[in-house]
Amino acid sequence: MTGGKDCFMIYDRLENFADYAALAPEAWSSIAAFLRTLTPDIRPGRYEIDGDRIFAVVNDTVSHDAFPDKLEYHERYADIQLVAAGREKILCGPLDGAPSAPFSEEKDLGFRMLGAVDLEAQLFPGVFLLLFPGEGHLPDVGDGSRVLKVVVKVALECFTDVKK
Repeated sequence: MTGGKDCFMIYDRLENFADYAALAPEAWSSIAAFLRTLTPDIRPGRYEIDGDRIFAVVNDTVSHDAFPDKLEYHERYADIQLVAAGREKILCGPLDGAPSAPFSEEKDLGFRMLGAVDLEAQLFPGVFLLLFPGEGHLPDVGDGSRVLKVVVKVALECFTDVKK
């Protein structure tokens, strides 16, 4: 777990995923079951885990330079980010930069300007990064190589009183 003011993000190995079950006891086993199905052959798309409360989005993408206006954040969902194939970096930082786009309630997505970087997480198969609502992150950073990216979206209501 990383530190910092109001910072609860977790960066760890997938083999330790069960260690965090107390964060969302009713949801964690179904998330873990989905994660066990991941292979480098998973097809892009949306995967239902528990309706709109928990779902995964798989994207076949290409890593890119860090765009300073793309520090994203969410208000209703936590992200569990990992890769099934490839490598990327996710830059994490405070949301103290100016907004660079209006927040979309429909997409639960907002962007700000990247200021300080508190954490540079390396994502590769076998690790995950859990980001809670309000924690700024700039994903998909890399050298232009292919990344099969998985983001499990978990509604804040699934968590115990960690961030409520």
